[in-house]
Amino acid sequence: MKFKEFVTNVNEILKKHPETAKFEVVTSKDDEGNGFNTVHYTPSIGNYEDREFENDGNPKNAVCVN
Repeated sequence: MKFKEFVTNVNEILKKHPETAKFEVVTSKDDEGNGFNTVHYTPSIGNYEDREFENDGNPKNAVCVN
């Protein structure tokens, strides 16, 4: 998913359900829902390659949400 699509979806949820502004943000461990974690950090921009993310990497190609 591209960041623009992610943000559009989040904004649509917030518009339709303003109460969600006070909700916790969680991530799922996998697509089967075998575990969940709360998001602790603000998003950061970096390089994602070979299942690794680094903030100092070049070229920047991903936004990490946790």
